[in-house]
Amino acid sequence: MKCYQCAAEARIVTEPREFREGDQTVVVDDTFYRCDNCGETFYDGNMADESFRRAAAAARIQEGFLAPHEIRELRAMYGLSQASLERLINSGEKTVVRWERGTVAQNATADTLLRVLRSHPDVVAWLASQRGVKVTLPEAAERTAA
Repeated sequence: MKCYQCAAEARIVTEPREFREGDQTVVVDDTFYRCDNCGETFYDGNMADESFRRAAAAARIQEGFLAPHEIRELRAMYGLSQASLERLINSGEKTVVRWERGTVAQNATADTLLRVLRSHPDVVAWLASQRGVKVTLPEAAERTAA
């Protein structure tokens, strides 16, 4: 791979690097290119996404946050699309996509909200009615709500 700054050869390096993930700093093994001539570092292809995934995973583990598959399970439990969950919790566009891909970790407030939604279908039903979001409540919750 050629360095985009000086056109010299750059080599792949893996070493610990600090990443800012929300309010925290995590250190993960990062793979990137480094030019031995000018010292420039850069990513190619999916390298950056993989680095962000590792950093987000480290942050989630460090804070004890829900994992991407747990967020997908929460959505499935209520029959929500990613966009519908975003409307339900009033988050930004593509937020849930990023959480589920693992490229970004949710913050502590969002994680708390997701846990409340997972455990309290009545809260999901109330939010859905407020935000005009169609949800499918689990059978036990439907019996309780009736």
